[in-house]
Amino acid sequence: MMLLQLNPFSKPVAISEILILLIIAAFVGWLIARLITNGRIRVLRESISERKIELANCRSQHREFTTAQQPLVGKASKTVYPTAIPLDPAKADDFKIIEGIGPKIEELINKEGIYTYEQLSNTNPIRISNILKNAGPRFQMHDPSSWPQQAKLANEKRWQELQILKDKLIAGRQ
Repeated sequence: MMLLQLNPFSKPVAISEILILLIIAAFVGWLIARLITNGRIRVLRESISERKIELANCRSQHREFTTAQQPLVGKASKTVYPTAIPLDPAKADDFKIIEGIGPKIEELINKEGIYTYEQLSNTNPIRISNILKNAGPRFQMHDPSSWPQQAKLANEKRWQELQILKDKLIAGRQ
């Protein structure tokens, strides 16, 4: 009988009704979210078990392929550069006119038997990089990719074109 006497318009009763409805709505929302999450977890666990089976199959096939094949090539041969013909240092060209080459680098290149613009223009930039790399970390920052091109222009006495190319370069880099 007490419930019938409660006035729904009074503040305490209205607040308690609102709180009860909010608690019920929160519980129903939590229950629905739990059901949805459990369904997703079940689907993901099934997917994981399928992927584990696929992974095991791939690993077994990988073992079959790797154990059955023999290596086709033994070891890579070392790159052999042609030996330099000794030249009189008086006949050596001045490499310092090439952008990016200073006196120390010129000395290193001369020690490798490269004395003329023609020899430098026919030298692979990778070989020049190896010369610089073997000389130490101080020389590794230089980029010799344009040096053969500059040496070719100098060998052909095309000084204006060489100067135009040097103006485009910054410390020997394009």
